Parts: sequence; structure tokens; C-alpha cells
Amino acid sequence: MIVKARAVILIDGRLIVANQRRSGRSELSLPGGRVNPYESVVEALKREVAEETGLEVAPRQLLYVSEIVRSVRSHDLELVFLAETSGVPTLNGFKAVDIEGGERPAIRPPILEQIARDMAQGWRDTPRWLGNIEHLLRPLDSIGPP
Repeated sequence: MIVKARAVILIDGRLIVANQRRSGRSELSLPGGRVNPYESVVEALKREVAEETGLEVAPRQLLYVSEIVRSVRSHDLELVFLAETSGVPTLNGFKAVDIEGGERPAIRPPILEQIARDMAQGWRDTPRWLGNIEHLLRPLDSIGPP
């Protein structure tokens, strides 16, 4: 099992997402990634977000826990935190998405609508178990190169 830590970062009402390459194509994802051996989830979250966006973050609240189970050899556990930023971004590897309206790009994990609903309710019903979200990834996996 691979444990991943991801961040919901809101700046001026916009969700920060990272531009990443996956299987030779560009895609958007919540910033974050794999927790390395002997690394805490918080340490991994800070490291991954800094690498992907140049932003320094402090996790504030656990929002979501989900699994992505594709086979006996592919099992990820994802912990998604609400995080606050400090400092100035130094990389151009991210995009800001207006989650209150406008463009609705595909992101990994595909929980943009869930984030928008929960944000509108002040994160009242979080943390939340999202279960196995592998089936939500299939449409993203079928998108060809841009």
C-alpha cells in the first residue's frame, strides 16, 4: 500500500492545483504525493507541496480519506488536508481554479465537486471517508494527450 498526502489550498477563493506529467500527458492534481519511509504524513505534505508549487503549507484539518484500489498490486491510501500557505510561490507548476463557479477541469483525485460542496458548508461534515474512488479515475485515465 502506498500512502499519499494531498492538500486543499485556497487562495482568494481559488483552489490551487498542480500541473503534473502522467503517462506522457499533462494533468491537474491536488498538490501532494507519496509519504516516504520514515517520513510523517505532515512532513510529506509539506515537502510535496513545496516541490510541486513552491508554496510552504501548514496542514490545518483532515478533510478526506480515500482509497484507490486497482488490483492486489495497486492500492493507495490518500489523506487530504485543508492547508494554509505562507511565503510566495516560486514555481509555475500550478494553476488556480475558481471552485465557486467557472471552469471545472478534471483533477486527481476527482473530488472537485465534493470540495466545492464542503467548502460552501464550512467543512461541517469533515473529515469524511470517501471509500474506494478508483471508479472515478477511469474517465481521467481515458483522456488522451492534450
